[in-house]
Amino acid sequence: MIDDITPGLLTTLAFYAASAMAIASAVLVVVLQDLVRSVVALTISFVSVAAIFFTLNAEFIGIVQILVYVGAIAILIAFAVMFIRDLSIAGALGRHAPAAVVVALVLFAGIVFVAYNTDWVGLDEVQDADARAALTQEYFETDSGEVSATGTDDERRSGVLIDSSGPIGSLLVRNFLLPFEALGLLMVAAVIGALMVIRVRREDGAS
Repeated sequence: MIDDITPGLLTTLAFYAASAMAIASAVLVVVLQDLVRSVVALTISFVSVAAIFFTLNAEFIGIVQILVYVGAIAILIAFAVMFIRDLSIAGALGRHAPAAVVVALVLFAGIVFVAYNTDWVGLDEVQDADARAALTQEYFETDSGEVSATGTDDERRSGVLIDSSGPIGSLLVRNFLLPFEALGLLMVAAVIGALMVIRVRREDGAS
């Protein structure tokens, strides 16, 4: 029985397990009235999404998911919850809850519609040799951007599904260094602004 378990089967099982965990924890974020537990469920959802990226061979995006959302956004939300005095009132449904439910249902219907009407192509169904090489093997890219399964050593690249972390990291620290640093500065400014807003509200309430 154990011999019948292949790496592909384990990856598929891990994908569905992470997907179920992400959906269940996301539902708990909305359903739970306790904000502290909602933050924990949100963190679990972020980690589950990162696990989905890892099962899809998108290691770089999975690492960014953990660093940004788990290590930054979830911590920021946890600090925001700490500044809230009455957690029971904060966890209650607001007057915009019906509109939020409608928007969520519309977005969910749109996602289901797009997923159902998209012609998904599996890796085994890709017949073009150059396309398969660009995905799973070594491929060659010319200066003009053309991709082929043969070429010179200077044009040699690793397939997208082999390891994309190196090329993406090189692009971020070389070609897109300025936007990458500007994004980090923007996030820091957003955190400082949120803390200032909370501080002003607390001072007004105290006075």
